[in-house]
Amino acid sequence: MKFNFLQISDLHLGLKIKGIDRLNYCKQALLKAFKIIKEKQLDAMIVAGDFFENDKIYREDIEFLNEVFELIYPKPVIISPGNHDFLAPNCPYDEKLLNILRFKGWQENVKIFKKPTFSYFSFKNVNIYGKPCLSRQMRAFDKIEDINPSKINIAVIHASRINFNPEGKEIWHPFEDSDILKSGFDYIALGHYHNYSEIYDDSGIKAAYSGSMVPTSIYEYGKRGGLIVEIVKDSGKTKIETEFVGLSDFSIKKIEISASQNIEKVKNIISTEITESDAPQDTLFILKIKGMGDLNISYLKELFSEHKILFDISEFTKFDIERFERLKEISPETTIGLFINEMLKMRELAKDEEKQIIEDALIYGLDAFAGKTLIPKFYD
Repeated sequence: MKFNFLQISDLHLGLKIKGIDRLNYCKQALLKAFKIIKEKQLDAMIVAGDFFENDKIYREDIEFLNEVFELIYPKPVIISPGNHDFLAPNCPYDEKLLNILRFKGWQENVKIFKKPTFSYFSFKNVNIYGKPCLSRQMRAFDKIEDINPSKINIAVIHASRINFNPEGKEIWHPFEDSDILKSGFDYIALGHYHNYSEIYDDSGIKAAYSGSMVPTSIYEYGKRGGLIVEIVKDSGKTKIETEFVGLSDFSIKKIEISASQNIEKVKNIISTEITESDAPQDTLFILKIKGMGDLNISYLKELFSEHKILFDISEFTKFDIERFERLKEISPETTIGLFINEMLKMRELAKDEEKQIIEDALIYGLDAFAGKTLIPKFYD
C-alpha cells in the first residue's frame, strides 16, 4: 500500500504584513501547491489548520479557494481547522454562513473535520483522522478510536508540542511526544508552529510541522512551503519519506550589521545580500543594526529605496559626541572624566580609519568602568 500527499498549514489567508501584497503571494503559493499535486500525481492535500483568518477572509477569497480546490478534483483536500480558522458559527466552514453569502458551498472533494472528537475519512486503504482545534486546554490525543492496523492511518491536527513551544506562541491542543509515539497512527500532520520540525523514533519520522506556507510576520525567515509525504506500508511495516517544497515566492531575509562598521562596508554587505538573493524583488530584507555607531540610517534608506527593507534599530545606539562631552563636563576631574577627555582628543586628531577604533575603545572603557561584560569587535 502506498499513499502520498502534500501537507500544508498556517497559510493565514487574509493576514497582512505592512507594505506587502501578502494576499497575492498566498494565492500564488496555492496555485503552485496544486500544480505540484498534479505534476507529481499525489493522492491528496492535507491542511493542518489556520488556512485563513476568520475575521479577515471575504467572499471572493472563499470563491478563489473553491476554484483552486476544483483543480485537483476528485482528489481530496482534507482540512483540520485551527485556532485562527476556528470552527464556529459564521465561520467560512459553516454552511449557514455560506448560504447567507449565497455561496454554493465547498467542492465535493473538500473534507472538513467538524466533530469535537477524532473522526475519519476513508479512501481505499487509507484512513485520515482529525478533529478541529476547539480548546486551549483539551489534550490533542484523548479518546482515539480503535485504529485498523491493516490500513495506512494518518492523523491531521492543529496542536502545540509541549516543551517545544516557541516564545510567545499560545498553547492550543497540547500534546507530548509520547502521545505521538503511542497513538498508533502511521504519520501525523501537524499545524500551529510556523517552523519546520519533526518528531521521530528509532523506526523513523512519525510526525512533522510543515511550517507556515507563506511568511506571516517579519520574523519568519527563510523558505516557506509544504511537505510532500509518502507512506508505504507492507506486512505491517511502515516506511515514510518527506520532502520539503518551497511554495512561497515571498521571503524574508535578515541582515545583521554592526553599527561600528563604516558606511562603505555596510553598503557592500547590503548590496551583496541583495545580489545573492534568489528573487530580491520578492524579498523583504530586515536590516538589524546592533551596537553603537554613527551610521546614517536616512542615507541607507534612500540608497536602497528601490528594495523592500525594514531597519531594525532596537539594539542600535547612535554614537553621540555631545553625550560624551556632557559626561566629561559633569565630572571633569574624576577618572571617568579624564578618560573621556583624553579619548575625545585622540578621536579629533585621528585619521578616518582610526576613529572607529577609538570610538569603540571609548565605549569599551566606559563599559569596563560600569562593570559590564565586554563584547569584542573585529576588524579586517
